Amino acid sequence: MNRAAADWRTADAYAELLFCDRRAFAWEWLRRSPTYRQMWAHRADLPVRTLRATGLLGWIDPALAAPHARPIWSIDRDPHVLRGYPAGRGCSSEDLFDILAVAPLVSVAVDASHREHWLISDGHWSIRLDLNEGTLLGGPVSVEHRIAGIVSAKPKLKALRQFIVLAQMGTLPASMMPRERKATQWILELRTGDALLDDAPQQDIARALFDRRIAPRRWRLESASYRLRAQRLVKIAQRRLADPLGGPWFD
Repeated sequence: MNRAAADWRTADAYAELLFCDRRAFAWEWLRRSPTYRQMWAHRADLPVRTLRATGLLGWIDPALAAPHARPIWSIDRDPHVLRGYPAGRGCSSEDLFDILAVAPLVSVAVDASHREHWLISDGHWSIRLDLNEGTLLGGPVSVEHRIAGIVSAKPKLKALRQFIVLAQMGTLPASMMPRERKATQWILELRTGDALLDDAPQQDIARALFDRRIAPRRWRLESASYRLRAQRLVKIAQRRLADPLGGPWFD
């Protein structure tokens, strides 16, 4: 049975990932994981702690690819998540944030303690906000952001700058959505992972990814460099499939 998430023989099937931030690759590998797919199939019978082990706050259908999926990652997994609290009264109207102003971009998960975990995303970029008290659903509110530390503060400061611009403009400018420099290489790894799920031999992988003129009979002698590149990609893809969140996706 073909379990590949996309047609690994064509780059077009992965083109959207060129415009996504690196957290999209976390989801792409997780949805390819045989373990996650099995969890999804039996999710109704699984305890809550099983979901937590995936790094997600809610189940997402593995059939959904980025940018259509909207995974909400836990703050334990994603260091960019902002910690928000409703601020006191007396704030000016300019300091109020209205979640309805960005409603088309919004997803939310509410945990057992009634805390709201918000995702604001167009599928390519994303901003995560955990509201530890109160709600964003009661109208415009002023959100107090708590950031501590030095190293741990850096990803949150980046997210806070994005949040401020989003709240003022309703969207993010291109300057705040830089292209991921490693996306091209990571896409090759994903394509290789899909090829493995499709039980494709390394010759076919090299032919699809590097040079369609590779001749099977000359594979070992005349295509040694392609063979080595394919072997390296296979090793990486095998590691990613076994540990989908082990990459630099949340750095």
